[in-house]
Amino acid sequence: MPNKNEKEAQQLMDKGFTYGLRQSLTIVIGYAPVAITFGILATQFGLTFWEAGLMSFFVFAGASQFIAIEMLHQGATPLMIGVTTLIINIRHFLMGLSVVPFFPERTLPWSMSLAQGLTDETFVLNTKVLKDIDGEENRRRVMLGINLGAFASWVIFTILGGLIGKWLPVQFTGFQFALLALFIILTTSSLSKKNYMTYLLAAVLAVVLKLLIPGKIYLIISVALAAGIGAWWRGRKVPTQLGINQKSSQQSSSLEKGR
Repeated sequence: MPNKNEKEAQQLMDKGFTYGLRQSLTIVIGYAPVAITFGILATQFGLTFWEAGLMSFFVFAGASQFIAIEMLHQGATPLMIGVTTLIINIRHFLMGLSVVPFFPERTLPWSMSLAQGLTDETFVLNTKVLKDIDGEENRRRVMLGINLGAFASWVIFTILGGLIGKWLPVQFTGFQFALLALFIILTTSSLSKKNYMTYLLAAVLAVVLKLLIPGKIYLIISVALAAGIGAWWRGRKVPTQLGINQKSSQQSSSLEKGR
């Protein structure tokens, strides 16, 4: 008869969609109040409850959605909103690369469906759960369950929040400052020794271009210029470092041959 460890191993192999859905409950509990708050704010900023729901359905990026509705309220252009949310969510590219090894035989449609459900929370939960699941097919089902549970709860609670904001006089004070603080936190969390000069350059360019260019297009130009200059500078440093490493390797080889 199989022992306890063998039974547990078999249970892990048999995990599927419903297991992933159950695991997503931990995320749902955290998403509910945030999504309701977003729905309320979206209706207060001029969106209907179904427009707020559609935004959660197609965007599904909590922090970006809060910042986007504030930018809409301030009259920002779709291009500015798109660039801002792209910058905020660029980390998802790295998350996607980290999840790829779990699915060596993935197809493009399947990869796109899994990518749609990838957030900070689902990424952490998936990487924790999937490493204990045997078989790519099982891992796909588990990840689908986790992602779908989180996604559905975000959309549903957004709509609920929109209805609450429409029918009940709920008011938030000081939330503009909270959004600014959220944006600052997201920005500073991505700072490192390698890229802080790029951020500093973008800030300086934004101040200078604001004085020269009317409207808010200066923000996009300053970010694009800073990113381009930063990429060019790092591109120059990489060949130099490679040359130094190659020279050191050649010297080491020469010393070994001399011995």
